[in-house]
Amino acid sequence: MEDVVKTLKVRIKKEVLTTRKKERLRRISGRDTRIIEKYVRIIHHNRRKICTKTKKGKIRVHRGKLDELTLTTSKVKEEERRKTVPHDFKKMFPYCSHNEFQECRDIAVQLYEQGYRPRSTRPPIKRARRQLINAKRFILVHLPKEKKNTLTRWWVGIRDSLDTWRRNTPYHQKLWLPLEMSTFHQKELKKGRIKSLELRYKRSTREWWVYFQLKVLPSSFYPPEEKSSSSLPPAVLGIDLGINIPAAGVLLTPKKKLTNKEIKFWHTKQWNRVNHRYKLKLSRLQRKAALNDQSGKKHHIYRFLGLLRRRYRNVKRAYNHQFISEVMQTIETYAQVYDLFVVVGYPKHVREEKGKDKSTHNFRRKLHQWNFSLVLTLLRWALILSGFEPHRILTVEERGTSSHCARCGRKVIRPVRGLVHCPSCGYTFHSDLTGAMNIARKFLGALFRPRGTTITDYLTGQRYSSTHFTVCLGLSHWLQSQ
Repeated sequence: MEDVVKTLKVRIKKEVLTTRKKERLRRISGRDTRIIEKYVRIIHHNRRKICTKTKKGKIRVHRGKLDELTLTTSKVKEEERRKTVPHDFKKMFPYCSHNEFQECRDIAVQLYEQGYRPRSTRPPIKRARRQLINAKRFILVHLPKEKKNTLTRWWVGIRDSLDTWRRNTPYHQKLWLPLEMSTFHQKELKKGRIKSLELRYKRSTREWWVYFQLKVLPSSFYPPEEKSSSSLPPAVLGIDLGINIPAAGVLLTPKKKLTNKEIKFWHTKQWNRVNHRYKLKLSRLQRKAALNDQSGKKHHIYRFLGLLRRRYRNVKRAYNHQFISEVMQTIETYAQVYDLFVVVGYPKHVREEKGKDKSTHNFRRKLHQWNFSLVLTLLRWALILSGFEPHRILTVEERGTSSHCARCGRKVIRPVRGLVHCPSCGYTFHSDLTGAMNIARKFLGALFRPRGTTITDYLTGQRYSSTHFTVCLGLSHWLQSQ
């Protein structure tokens, strides 16, 4: 489903702006306009070097080659630095930051690719300053009604591009602008996500306007609220993938308590022994081949290494399919009793969090050889082939699920490996089951967000509206502290 980009036009309250803010706004936008004009002229005069044509006849500008003509570099290796360039923008505009140059460059490239050419008969470029959605560059603030000493409720803070130095580090102030925001604007902002903004000055009315670029999903994306197609009660199965224990699952049902039937571990001790034996054989052969290469001896070890790797790949594939079939048997038994949704944690960031100082060498080796993406793909396709709809199989971000209490949501401690204890409420539970329960709770918490937000499947990138999951709203008691 493709996104729709809408433009929302909001007026800046000129009567609230001070003289100093008006001057800063005029200077920043005027300087950015001159930089954009300069970029367009450089692109046009060097179009044979930095421009290429696509098969459809469209012109594309190479941004890297344009930087080689305009910007010097200092924060790279000595041999890769550019100390002199034909058009040094940092000398022409000494108070402008490097990020601001790149933003103006992107606007100039976009204008040139759309057909703008510098000529004496053309009018100048309108004053514009575009900012990407980033907390460092741009922020939209709504003040509560309790604050009575404010002139307006809505403010937009734009990062000032002039470099100011504090303790030998560059610091950028924010230019706060008051907005005349109506109820229509507020409803439109809730429908989507702000992608960028642009400041424009109208000479006819002598007023400043903010143009918000909203990324909105089309209205056809929101289907009518889905009601349960069966008389079965709703349930959510949270699955936490692991290394020592392949997976752990917790089923959240309309009942407020967990029983042994709602808790499940999937693990095979035989696979751990087979995996360890193959790893030892491979490491010994690799070490022997390296020693023979260093001494210059002729050997045929690499041929045996290839045969062993193929055999190990086939054995690993067979165990993966066996694991998927065991998980499918459990899910099919749950689906006969409940209107089931399956939510699996996506452990993408676990490799970044487990640094060298926090784990052993053997654990890090297991971690980097963990093929969780293959397991998730196989499980998804097995569920779809068995009759599950795609929006009933979701993968959510797993970060922080095993380190927070499943009852009160606070930080937990681990007195023993595989066990978590909450110091605030005294709840003690298995760490993998805590992660699986928090994964299911994370999915339920996403259902109570505003209409404009969507639930994203981390594995496929597909987004689903919250109206697909209205059946699960009856499980909201699991979000409360037990």
